[in-house]
Formats: sequence, structure tokens, C-alpha cells
Amino acid sequence: MFGHIGNNHLHVNILPKSAAEYHCGREIFALIARHVVEMGGTISAEHGVGKLKRDLLALMYGETGVGEMRECKRVLILYFLLNRGNLFL
Repeated sequence: MFGHIGNNHLHVNILPKSAAEYHCGREIFALIARHVVEMGGTISAEHGVGKLKRDLLALMYGETGVGEMRECKRVLILYFLLNRGNLFL
């Protein structure tokens, strides 16, 4: 872990050596994310949510909140031609 400890913003990097370690790392990261959200924290900060954390949005905002985000994108990005599949399908 590394990050901005002064404002409680830590980064967790898991560097796998194999496909098995990658999948295990994803499970560990999801477990950490659940605990962080339960304590009132967030899964992302100044850089937003990337493709690897996309599925974790529901932890913070629920399926309803994610659906609202998806609808906002649908309204703002006509026909999903801009960044199609990049955060929401």
C-alpha cells in the first residue's frame, strides 16, 4: 500500500505472478473494498473509477445508483458513440 496518508487516501496494488494469483488478488481487493465501504470510505478518489473497479461501484451506490449513472450517460452521450463500453455499456 502507498498513498496520501495525511488525508487517508491509500492505494492498494496487487501484483500477481500468475493467472491464479490474479484471480485471488481480485477477490482480496473486493474484500478490502467491501470493508472500506462498510466503514464509510470509498473505492476510488481523485482518479475516478476505472475499468478494473467498475463492478465495485454497486458496493458504494447500489444497483439503483449505478442504473441512474448509466441513464445519465445514455442521455448525455447520444447513441453511446463516445467511449462505448467505457464504464457503462
